Parts: sequence; structure tokens; C-alpha cells
Amino acid sequence: MGDLTHSDALKVGDEARLVVETLHHVTPRAEIVAVITSSDRPIPGFNIDPIVGENATHEFELIRERIQNQLSGSEPLGSFTWTISRTEWGVLVEPIELLDGQIVGALLVARHGRVWSQREISIVRAFSGLFGKVASQTTREGVLLHQRRLDELVSQVAERLMSATAATRREVLAWTTRVLAEFLDSDVALLRRNDHVRGLSILEAEWPIRTGFVGPDPLGEVRFDADPLFMATKDLREPYLPGMEDATDEYLARLEAGAGSTLLAGAAVPLLMGDTTWGVLGFIHFELRSWKRAEINALQAVASMLVQLQARIDAEERTAYIALHDDLTDLPNRRALLRELKLRRAAHRDTAVLIIDLDRFKVMNDFLGHANGDRLLITIADRIRTSIRVNDYCARLGGDEFVVLLDEANSEMEVQASAYRLLELVAAPVDLGGQLVSHTASIGIAIADSVSTMTDSDILAAADGAMYVAKARGRNKAILLDEEMRAALEDRSRMELMLREALEKDELRLHFQPEVDLRTGRLLSVEALVRWQHPDRGLMAAADFITVAEETGLVLTIGRWVFAEACRQLSAWMKEYPELPLVVRVNMSPAEFAATDLVEFVENCLLVNHIPGERLCIEITEYAVVDEPEKTAAILRGFREIGVEVAIDDFGTGFASMTELKHLPVDLLKLDMSFVTGITSDAYDRAIVESIIRLGDVLHLGVTAEGIEQSDVVEELLTLGCHRGQGYLISRPVGPEELIPLLSAGRVPLSLLRPAELTLGLASTTF
Repeated sequence: MGDLTHSDALKVGDEARLVVETLHHVTPRAEIVAVITSSDRPIPGFNIDPIVGENATHEFELIRERIQNQLSGSEPLGSFTWTISRTEWGVLVEPIELLDGQIVGALLVARHGRVWSQREISIVRAFSGLFGKVASQTTREGVLLHQRRLDELVSQVAERLMSATAATRREVLAWTTRVLAEFLDSDVALLRRNDHVRGLSILEAEWPIRTGFVGPDPLGEVRFDADPLFMATKDLREPYLPGMEDATDEYLARLEAGAGSTLLAGAAVPLLMGDTTWGVLGFIHFELRSWKRAEINALQAVASMLVQLQARIDAEERTAYIALHDDLTDLPNRRALLRELKLRRAAHRDTAVLIIDLDRFKVMNDFLGHANGDRLLITIADRIRTSIRVNDYCARLGGDEFVVLLDEANSEMEVQASAYRLLELVAAPVDLGGQLVSHTASIGIAIADSVSTMTDSDILAAADGAMYVAKARGRNKAILLDEEMRAALEDRSRMELMLREALEKDELRLHFQPEVDLRTGRLLSVEALVRWQHPDRGLMAAADFITVAEETGLVLTIGRWVFAEACRQLSAWMKEYPELPLVVRVNMSPAEFAATDLVEFVENCLLVNHIPGERLCIEITEYAVVDEPEKTAAILRGFREIGVEVAIDDFGTGFASMTELKHLPVDLLKLDMSFVTGITSDAYDRAIVESIIRLGDVLHLGVTAEGIEQSDVVEELLTLGCHRGQGYLISRPVGPEELIPLLSAGRVPLSLLRPAELTLGLASTTF
């Protein structure tokens, strides 16, 4: 029922002793006066010494034992006469009854050789009633005090559990188990977790901590079916007070080996997580013990808090896991990779970094569908994960790019061999809905040895650069970074940084190269070409930096800037030269066609600058068509709907010119200068140019020749039927100010284009 404090119990005991002494005085010749309490319901403070006359000690023990039997229910409670050692004893027994009717003890008055009078019986009965009131009060106070102590214990545990983390979890569980065991005077306390997948009960914490057994802990992991007790806790939903009647000999032997005892009494409360019993919190006493409802309630509250702690830790660990893993393949992500690489380098472990990039994955993904593309990535990820050694590491950087860290990378030959084994794994066919698909990859390798001064990011960038070299060399290759490539990558990195600064500092410029009618010299259009006003190297052509822009993704930003600036300049020219029907041509890289808002962007630029669509022409390469023909065609149709012309630049150098041309809404073909410059000296070049001009005629497409540098080329082009051209013979790309004379005139002198007037024309040209 709970205990009073030590001082309170002494006070109650003094009062009870005084009552016993008083009763002894008011009952003449009473040889024994005592309070006998129930063994399973002790009353705080009532464990007082009895008053026993001389030579009555033996008789008192016999009488006390009989009254204890009455209190336990084995005999009816009441007064009796009893002959002991040939002497008859009259024993008055009055129950000590609580206000709720529970009998918790008895008041005993005994003497030999006389019958008790009614008055004496009434006095004893009155005193037993007094004891009942005192017992009720002390019991109630004990219950309240015990409840308060339980509440304080639960609050203390709650405070500790709230501050627990995954790192301190085991320490906090051990502390919780210990303080509960000490409060409940338990000989053993334990917290066990249920592993329902493996069918095991697993020890999480215990008190006291056992030692002395040899080998694995006999109680560390126990199968549920090892004995009825563990089977009972497997899906336990309510508090469990086990007995020993169902324990098997095997289980008793296990207890003897693990705990050193087989005499048990205890309780267990389940740790419920939803519909699952996560585990049990159990307490064992080596002697029988009565469990109070308040104690079980407190243990259930602690069990609930333990479950909440575990759920919080599980959520935190899941969040941490998600933060470090790719959600599609479940491989570690870039953040986890950088952490792992840092740890390996800090430990001076030579590590080879392999970046694996699937070849032309985007084309395959669009063709087969994204669901199949995801299945392919998952399959390849599983192949890589299961093929590497224990100390190796694999991650997914995103998209179709994976990374493998090879441990103990002491030999370049071994690293190369490992890389080519990975290429074979990637290239093995994958069954996607009944269709076998094979896909190659390119691998770039960089070795981070213990003496390397490169940062982790530098090493990844180096491997990435080597991967691009592998793609440039034909794909399905593994390239190890060498010093020459390293130097080139460093130059590329510097170029990237400076190019980013150029965008921020507005160092880009637009130059324009005219296109004219070769028959009349009339100005038809100008092609916008980007230049970089480099602070040290001066004006740089696009060829000097556009490759870096494409590899780093800066080409998208540059392309948008070029387009917006070209439209702004065209708007200004339209106001200054309203009678000049000038068209501005703007190049777009294949990367720009990946944007979903490309048509909307172009239309917005036209609207903002008040430019009709027919005054703008967008030039694309055949490579954009080959990579994604359907998507490109849809975008080009969008351009046509807003009136914008489309030209195919460098026509004849791609891979699918004739096949794809008939499906594309284009207006103009631009002859690549590699063919144009040779038409007067190379029969093959002349034949190619002639066939393209005829193709244009058949398809009603305009044809423009690029790279015209000599007047005899003009004559040959006119002979073949090509009437449009641009090149250094007409004008180099120049800034807007240098183009003013040509814009004002609206044409170039025919002397630039006719052999008979060549010398005079060149001498008078100022643009």
C-alpha cells in the first residue's frame, strides 16, 4: 500500500505501542497483548513489539501463527480457546479493519484459565476499531506518499528520456532500468526488444549488469519459442505478472546460466508501438512480492515514454538516412560521398575515385520512358553495390552518374582493371518489360593518394574531367587522369571561374556578321556572335570559351543573355533604320533546347522589344536534331507559330541530315564553310554543295553559304544557284558601332563580290 517516510513510520509506531500498553492496563491479568498484521498487506508503523508475560513466549508464537492462518484465509477469523501445554488459553481476536472493509490485521488479547467478560470483549473491540482508524489513515497517507514518489520518479525518467539522442540512447536506457529497479527493490530489471522478423527477444538494458558467463550472453538473444515466458511477451498487450508453473527445464537452466537463480517473481509491461509490441520492460524479485496498481500504471507510463523515445530516434535516424541517401537507388548521395572521402583521406588511405556516367542515357530515357529509365538505374546501382569489395564505397551523384571509391588504390593497372569490370557490369543486358536493353558508360578515374594536395572537391572534379575525356574518345572507356589532362582541367577550372565573373561584371559583348545577296550586295541579315572582353587576353571569340560554358552549364545563361541582347539591339536598329528589313540570326546550343520554357522566353523577348517574329531567325545545329528529334521538332513548330524563322547551321556535317530534314519546320540551310572554301578546287566539296543547293530548291528552303573569303567562290556559288552568303570577304564580325556604315547603306559594294573590281573594292572597304 506504500510506505510512509521513516520519521512518520516511527511516529505511528509510538502511538500504536501506547495503545497496546493502555489496553494491557485496562484488561486485568492479560498475559499477551499484540497487533498481528497480514503478511501480504503490512501496515506502515504497526510492526510493534507485543506485550508478552513471563513464560508465555512459546504460547504467543503458537497463537500468532494460528491468527496469521486466519488472516490468510485458511481459517475463519475470530476468538477461540486453546489448550497449550495442558493449560487452557482464552484468546480474544478482533479484526483491524480499514474504512473500505479490508481486514489488514488483528488485535490479540490472551490469558489462561479464565473466560472473557462481555465488558472486556467490548473494550478489545473498541481498541481494534481505534487501530482500524489509525491503519486507514496511515495507509491512505502511505498510498498518497507512494504515489507522489512514483510521480516524481516518472517525471525524472521523462526529463532524462526527453534529452536522449541516438548517441546517448543506450546509456539512458541503462540508467532508466537501474533507477526503476532501485525504486521497486527489484533483484533484476531488464528492457528487451522484440525482433519480429527474426523471431527473437533482444536484451537492450539490464540491472544489475551480469558478468562471469563464458562466450555469448545466454540471455542476449532468445528465441520467442524457447520458453512460454518469452512467447507470452512476444505480442504482449497488457501488463504481465508471470508465475513459474509453465517454465520448462531448459528455460530454468538458461536462467541459472544467465542470472544465477531460478527463484523468480516479477512483472512485465509491454512497449507498444502502434499494433506492434516493440518490447517489454520487466522486473524480477527473488522473493514473492505484491504489485500495486499505481506501480504498474507508472511502469506503463515509462513504457509509453520509452516507445516515444524510440519513435523519435527512429524518425531522426530515418531523416539522417534520407539526407545521406538517394531516394531512387538507396545508394549514398553526394553529401555522404564527400564525408566518406574526407574520412578516408584523413586516415591516409590511398583511394581511387571512379565517376561512372551512362552514355546517352537521356535519349534512352525518353525513348523507353522514365519508369523504365528508373528501373535501369536501380538495376545498375544494385550491380555496382554488390560487386565492389567490403572496404570499397559506391554512391549516386544524381541523374545517371555514379561514383565508386576503391580502397588501397596502390596500382594504376588494378584500378583500370576494376574500372573495366564495372563497364562490363553496366553493359550487361537489363530486362525492361520483356525487352533486353544494353547501355554503356564512360568512367573517369582520379587517384587520391596520401601525399596528394588536392581538395576532395578537386579530386571529384578531376575524375569528372577524365570522364568527359572518356566520352570524347568514343565512350564505353575508362580514362585515368594524367598530368596533361590535369593541367588542362586546371585551365578549364580557371576559365570557368573567370567566365562566371565575366557574366557578373558584364564583360560579354555581341558582334554581328552580315549576310548579303551575292547578286546585288543587299544586306539581308546579321548573325549575332558572342565575344568576351577578357581583362588580360583582350577580345576572345566564342570558340575560345564556349566549350567550357557547355561543360559547366554556363551556356544556358550565356545563351539567354545573347538572345535578350540581340533583341534589344534589333529593336534599336528598327527605330534608327525603319526602312531596312533587317533580320537578326541568333545561335542556340543543343543544351538550350532542354529548357521547357524556351518558346515562351523567345516570345517574351519579342513582345518586350516590340519585334515582329519574321525579323528574327534562330540557328540550330544538326546535333540538336539528332539528340532529341521529336522534342526539337515540337520546339521549332512553336517558333514557327510566333513567326520566327529557323535555320540549320553547318548543314551537312551532322549524322542524319537528309532523314530528319523532312520532319523539321525549318526555313534555311547554312552551308558549312568546310565545303564552301573548297568548291573551286575540290570536286567532292563542289558536289556536296551542289546537292545541298538542289535539296533546298526541292524543299523550298533558302540556302546560305558561310565562310566566303574569295571572290571566285562567289562566282561559283552563283553558278550553282546559291544567292546568299557571308564571310570575311564581305565583313568580319564587328561591333554595333562598326556596322553603322553598312546599315546606313543597306548593302555592300559589288566591287567586294566581282573579280574585275576586286582591288578597288578592297581598298575602299572600311567595315
